[in-house]
Amino acid sequence: MKTKTKSLLVALCTTALCATPVFARTLKPMHTAQPEMNQALVQLEEAKHSKHPIVHLEKAKDDLQDAKHNKHGERVEAIKQVNEAIAAAHKHNHKAMETHIAAAIRDIREGKHAARK
Repeated sequence: MKTKTKSLLVALCTTALCATPVFARTLKPMHTAQPEMNQALVQLEEAKHSKHPIVHLEKAKDDLQDAKHNKHGERVEAIKQVNEAIAAAHKHNHKAMETHIAAAIRDIREGKHAARK
């Protein structure tokens, strides 16, 4: 009896191990890699606390421009907000800059979510 149980257990484990790659290929990943969007978020957070925010805002803009265009318009909106934040920073309007950075961050997060669908 023990031999039959052991054989059955080995057979089940082998089947499961062999089938795993087949199922793994058919599943859509929960979080698609979006390194440019993630890096833009980092740069925007840095800009909020930097003495020289324009450098970080420009890097965030470059990252957004390099990101895939599958964000249902949210990436484009984020770029517009970053441009507004850069303009506000040039005018030394810190409050307006922070408002535009917050809007850009929101757009990026919404874009990342839209790209997962």
